[in-house]
Amino acid sequence: MFGYSWGPILIILLIVLILFGPKRLPELGESIGKAIKSFKKAHEEPESLTQQEAQSSADASGAAQASTCPACQKEISGDFAFCPHCGHRLKT
Repeated sequence: MFGYSWGPILIILLIVLILFGPKRLPELGESIGKAIKSFKKAHEEPESLTQQEAQSSADASGAAQASTCPACQKEISGDFAFCPHCGHRLKT
């Protein structure tokens, strides 16, 4: 198994058990499994993910109202309390 015998594998598993404890091992395994699944999904379908992200960002930018800052006259898209360019207060 990966060039290792059972001895070193058991020692590594014992160290992991001591470090994380028996209560956190299922949570750790679940999070590692989810991460591997998301990496595989991202590797298999990179084009569809980028298309979905582009479409969702286009929908979000279309839904956001564009306005201009009264101080610097730059366009602001989104719902901000302060101008991201100059820091002027937009809402009271």
